[in-house]
Amino acid sequence: MAPPVNEQYIVDEKGNTTAVILPIKDYKKILSILEQVENHKETMILSQSAEFKKLVKKGLEDVRANRIKLWKEIWDEL
Repeated sequence: MAPPVNEQYIVDEKGNTTAVILPIKDYKKILSILEQVENHKETMILSQSAEFKKLVKKGLEDVRANRIKLWKEIWDEL
């Protein structure tokens, strides 16, 4: 069950709800949750792609074969 929100509704002359007013804290929390959900969806889609799996496999092979360098080593070479 969702926590209570102190929303206020705006209605038209016929009594139909047309808008809602939320406390900014609740609005920001909703946006944060939506962003997390969207990021999760994108991650799930990406992780299922053949190209991503291929890149991960190659990366793991490179690690096992010691064909990698720490980012600091690369940075220092620049």
